[in-house]
Amino acid sequence: MLTAVVLALLIGSAQEQSPVASPRLEAERLARDGQTHEALERYERIVSVDPADVEARIWIARLLQRLGHTYLAEKEYRQALAQAPNHVDALVGLAVALNSRGATREASAFLDRAEQLAPESADVLAARGQSSKLSGHSTEAERYYARARTLSPNDKDIEQSFDQTRRINRNRVEGLFQYEMLTRATGAHTADVAVDLRADDRFRYNGRLQVQTRASRSEARAGGGVEWRARPDLTVRGTVLVGPGAEIIARTDVLAEIEHSRGRIDYAGGARSVSFAGADVWILSPQLTLWLNDRTALSGRYFASWTSFDDRPATLTHSGMGRLRYNIWPRLSLDIAYSRGYESIDTLTVERLDSLRADTVSSGVVYHFRGIQSLAASVDIQRRSDDRTMIRFTAGVVHRF
Repeated sequence: MLTAVVLALLIGSAQEQSPVASPRLEAERLARDGQTHEALERYERIVSVDPADVEARIWIARLLQRLGHTYLAEKEYRQALAQAPNHVDALVGLAVALNSRGATREASAFLDRAEQLAPESADVLAARGQSSKLSGHSTEAERYYARARTLSPNDKDIEQSFDQTRRINRNRVEGLFQYEMLTRATGAHTADVAVDLRADDRFRYNGRLQVQTRASRSEARAGGGVEWRARPDLTVRGTVLVGPGAEIIARTDVLAEIEHSRGRIDYAGGARSVSFAGADVWILSPQLTLWLNDRTALSGRYFASWTSFDDRPATLTHSGMGRLRYNIWPRLSLDIAYSRGYESIDTLTVERLDSLRADTVSSGVVYHFRGIQSLAASVDIQRRSDDRTMIRFTAGVVHRF
């Protein structure tokens, strides 16, 4: 009899406790399984019953951040810190939210506190890396990510951030080969080698050699340039390529370009002067890229070109390009593009100056190996106004050191 009474009391106690424990466990399971909206609803119910539940409020902030509601996430983190000022997860979460909207200086203040409390936390160090990267200190960011990776070697997000930072920060050698087939014409191929060297967090220098064979004639051009990161969100580039005596490719190619990032939007604009045998081309090309989410980006670019010929009137032409980029996996991305007119200034040759009416569909993939090497491959199919079709295959490799 006594045993039955004890069992009944234990069962009753478990039943009384399960409604309290079950919603939290279920909410966390949904959150970790990627069911963000369902998990958010459950955590909001928990907080409505107990507004002082710091852990549930932090989970709400994480889920809001996952959904892209940065300001709402920031508000939840601040409320959690009002109740628990030294909660490391809340400090790190708030810093990440601030970083995502560009408030890196304020984020660093919270990370200072978090690092004092947990100096060997991989999450703290990874957030430090993010803050340094967004502030334009790529070398410092790489060191933070390397330490975080050592402490948490199985964390895929840290591994991915570490690889991305190294790809941006390291010196690199790039090699590219193109083979082009054109209806009623012999094939053409291009070899392109470039070296890009890091001086410091603000300046990079590059050199380039391009050799193109077309119509049984080989021509080369070479040059270099500089890249200046004036601010973390503002980059200026300038390059000059020279090919003395060239008859098919450009004899001089001078480019000035500026890029600015703001939130999920990247702005770019370029001015270019290209001189051929018998013609000079001036090109203005603004570009806008919108990141729909962490995986998908849409971009559009417009080219306005003024061509001055030695033996006939000058012409003004307009070209445009639209591009979709999708990151299939962290190391593999897919590009699909359509262009009308110019599809690539780098491959522009003298015979194209009179035949800009062309439609080009392009697709390509880029794969980043675990570490600092990358491979790229693409194909362009172009239909020109003279009823000729061009197919171009491109393969490229990047090695960083």
